[in-house]
Amino acid sequence: MAHIRQAPNPPREKRGQQLRIPHNYETLLTDEQRRRVDACKNFGWELQFIRRPLFLSPTVVMIDASDTEIWEITEDGALAPFNDIRH
Repeated sequence: MAHIRQAPNPPREKRGQQLRIPHNYETLLTDEQRRRVDACKNFGWELQFIRRPLFLSPTVVMIDASDTEIWEITEDGALAPFNDIRH
């Protein structure tokens, strides 16, 4: 009988069962963030994910059309380079 090798356990997903981008994501954003997301999508940018920590504002993250730069959309709709400092 051959020994069946099991695949290693995948790393635990930190967001649990939450979707990267919830179906109703617009309701989580400020008006300025919604406007910026729409404007960026018009230029071919893609919404990567929305981090939703408890008791904190959501973090909205997009990638530019060339897939080279990752940006956070701040609460006031400004673009800032995304630096993932989560541990």
